[in-house]
Amino acid sequence: MLNEVIEKLAIAEQFAHNAQYAGVARQAVADGYSCIDAVFSALLIYAGDEPPRNHKQKLDKVKSKYPDAFEDRTEHYSTGTSFLGGVTWERIESFYGDWLTSRYEKFVMEAGEARQRVAEALRIKDLAMALISDAEADPTEDTLIRVQMAAFGYQFSEVHKAVGLAHDHLFHEAEIAGEMRGSKLGTKMAAATNFCDADFLAGDEITRKIIEDDDDIAGHAADVYIGFVRLSEEIRLKRLELLSKDPEKPSSDEINASTNFMLSLKAKYHGEPMLKTAAGIVDMLTGALARSLSKNKDDLH
Repeated sequence: MLNEVIEKLAIAEQFAHNAQYAGVARQAVADGYSCIDAVFSALLIYAGDEPPRNHKQKLDKVKSKYPDAFEDRTEHYSTGTSFLGGVTWERIESFYGDWLTSRYEKFVMEAGEARQRVAEALRIKDLAMALISDAEADPTEDTLIRVQMAAFGYQFSEVHKAVGLAHDHLFHEAEIAGEMRGSKLGTKMAAATNFCDADFLAGDEITRKIIEDDDDIAGHAADVYIGFVRLSEEIRLKRLELLSKDPEKPSSDEINASTNFMLSLKAKYHGEPMLKTAAGIVDMLTGALARSLSKNKDDLH
């Protein structure tokens, strides 16, 4: 497979990741369709074509060359069957329209619809990788690993595993709560953890190795995830209080609206060499001292 195809799919993977962790609908749609646009570039390059710079022309070209690319996909294995739902061209074209609006105009979209757009972008990306893998007679999983290695530097980590275990724990808590309230399935399906996720990315090999392999760091990451889910649950309750005319007996519409929101926690560490930090402190102090001496000299005159 062409390295350029893998690079375009890696860009799509990064845009998809940004969309998944968006805190506002505008970002979810903007990054979601940017993922699709990068997928289109990968498909055209794989076919030996130069992707047009015009995004609508690119969409039309992929639709003409790959009309069935994003239909439902079913795979049969010795152990079972997997199904990946397709996305119609009508939905893709309306997604493109939403993308234009999100970039150039006032943009409003409910959280539930934005969530659906992100899910469509992810399915399009996965269907494209499956299509290219089939053409190369490669397992889709192998293609996914190559793409994620190019995008993030690793495919799976102890942090991923720990966050997954934290999700299972919170889901089990919801199951117990459902049994106590007499609504086991409903409580499980509505649990905040089903709508939350967490990931940790790093740009250098040493830090990525720690994220991949270190159990202690994985445990800390799981704690961060659990804390965020608890925060989401509290915000749900606060929203219900504000939306309810009668907090003691909220209506079904008020309950429905209380969970229809997007929330993202953005945290980062952008470090630098310690010597550069020290040099910056020295420059700051030197400048402050020079200004102070200059002021004192002016005062004497």
